Amino acid sequence: MPDEFECDCGVDFQATQEFLEGMGCDVCKSRGVQKRMRLEKEKRLVDLKPHQQQQQAVAAAHLPESMEEEEQEYEEFLDGRKAQVRYPDGTVKLRNPHIELMDQDILYHLALGSESHDLVSMFGDIKFVVMGGTPKRVEQFAYYIMQEIGHKLPAGTTLLDISQYSYRYSMYKVGPVLSISHGMGIPSVGILLHEVIKLMYHARVKDPIFFRIGTCGGIGIEGGTVVISEEAVDGMLRPVLELPVLGKLHSRPARLDKKLARELKALASAEDPYDTMIGKTMCTYDFYEGQGRLDGAFCDYSDEDKMAFLNRVHEAGVTNIEMESLSFAALTHHAGIKSAVICVTLLDRLKGDQVLAPKEVLHEWQERPQKLVSRYIKRYLQMKGRLSLDGHCGSMCVKSPRRFKLVQQESEHVD
Repeated sequence: MPDEFECDCGVDFQATQEFLEGMGCDVCKSRGVQKRMRLEKEKRLVDLKPHQQQQQAVAAAHLPESMEEEEQEYEEFLDGRKAQVRYPDGTVKLRNPHIELMDQDILYHLALGSESHDLVSMFGDIKFVVMGGTPKRVEQFAYYIMQEIGHKLPAGTTLLDISQYSYRYSMYKVGPVLSISHGMGIPSVGILLHEVIKLMYHARVKDPIFFRIGTCGGIGIEGGTVVISEEAVDGMLRPVLELPVLGKLHSRPARLDKKLARELKALASAEDPYDTMIGKTMCTYDFYEGQGRLDGAFCDYSDEDKMAFLNRVHEAGVTNIEMESLSFAALTHHAGIKSAVICVTLLDRLKGDQVLAPKEVLHEWQERPQKLVSRYIKRYLQMKGRLSLDGHCGSMCVKSPRRFKLVQQESEHVD
């Protein structure tokens, strides 16, 4: 049972407000501080005379008394914070003053640079960034979304892997949609997000929406089920990304846009031969021991231990396990970017550890998150009257051939 001054993320509210601000935890400052204020006022009411209690009750009436009201106040808090992460025209504002002082910002792992490439011309019309684990998956999504939104390439052109010279990530552009591979695990997706968020800044992209599509292990749900994450938690069920920076541990809340999750859920069709649900996602740093598997190179626990763990997290509301959502949610939230995670389960972990479905079945399952995201994008563009777009297909717009060559060389040699 949490302490009365403890926030959902586990921070002790006996600490000072200065400490909380130093932690930089938006969840704490929006929910926990309000909770503490309410509890303290309730305690003071006990010692007051009846007429004073009535006066204090009226004064405290604005404090949230339900999770719905707290959620509303949190959204208002985010609106008030928008100036920190957006310019008045909606373009992304970096929370790093050093970038402006640099002669050129080289996005090493994307093989792009702020002075070698005309990033505004190449990416300025981006609205959606869709990330998936493998280069093949994001290439398939690029061709799929091109067909769905009726995007036509200029004669004699084809889709180009814009980051082909990085040899790390793949990136394809289809009109207002950017499809990028993020690799496997928290470190890989974290590196990519730093550079993609900077890309949004340099390209002056307005109010982008980020999606992660991928695969996961279900807990208590069958393989092939699509799960839209309402929250990302770590292996200890904490909704924060802990990041050591200069010898200090920083906690960043891993929050996803709940309204966006509900809108995606509403796009699930009754004709879909599978279930689509909203659930809590546990993100681990490891595929084997971190997820309680018995088939890794090391295993110091029993099958009974594993089942007790999986049942415990299942009872805590966790519906699926993967390895990227915590970093994805924390960094997009820190940047003030609306985001969602949509994964398909490949198995029910309560029934086993290894994926046994046939390859052709797995291939069809992996298309399901793509279909849901494409429905959202298509509906958005229809509402804006922007379907059947002709135009930029992600070809290179080089500002400086010399810098362009240097960026390629830097990207090829950075480990």
